[in-house]
Amino acid sequence: MNDLVLIIGGTSGIGLETANYLLNRDYEVIICGRRAIKSEGLNSIKVNVKSDESVKDLYHKIQHDFGDIHGLVFSAGITTPKKSIEDFDEKIWHNIFDTNVTGLLRVLKYFFPSLRNTKGRVAIVNSIAAKIYSQFSGVEYTISKAALTGLVRQLAFEWSNDGVFINSVFPSMTLTPMLKKTLDKDEINKLNKQLPLKKLATPFDTARAIEFLISRENKYMTGSGIDVSGGQFLSG
Repeated sequence: MNDLVLIIGGTSGIGLETANYLLNRDYEVIICGRRAIKSEGLNSIKVNVKSDESVKDLYHKIQHDFGDIHGLVFSAGITTPKKSIEDFDEKIWHNIFDTNVTGLLRVLKYFFPSLRNTKGRVAIVNSIAAKIYSQFSGVEYTISKAALTGLVRQLAFEWSNDGVFINSVFPSMTLTPMLKKTLDKDEINKLNKQLPLKKLATPFDTARAIEFLISRENKYMTGSGIDVSGGQFLSG
């Protein structure tokens, strides 16, 4: 029987690319997001990670229709443009944390028993901003991503006796459809020239790292992460 992987935030960008990559490697994949989509071979279910009731309903539906999951990828997240600290808005702060951090905690709250049953693996799509800074996003986003690093380390320790591993991937700016809509070709080319490898990461680059972290080949790595930044920040 193929391993069952749930991807939260799997209907676009890195999440969707990961879903298709895993599907081609014979995983059974469920993708979830604010909207359900039709994609051949993928099971798509709508969820709102800002709602405890929505996440609870998702858990019960998956348990009923599919059973325990073997892998969980959390790729849901929102950002905000960089601005002066003088323009700090608590509503924006709470909205970002409710999705990027509390949303993850809601998902783990319900799906941990399933992961414990299978000695499963969790991969969090973080950001290189958690380690350095963000060129384009606001302080709320960067702090939310830094919080995920602490969350992963703490849960790796707490889950060690249960055989459940949790790790992160830290992609740098990635050439997603959303980025292509945000920046024109000249702006993207300018960014490419700033990188040691002279090109932005693609969602496929991150998908391959995620696949290792949630696979049975990962037998010892937990509480850590993989940079997918093309050497963008080599100072450590």
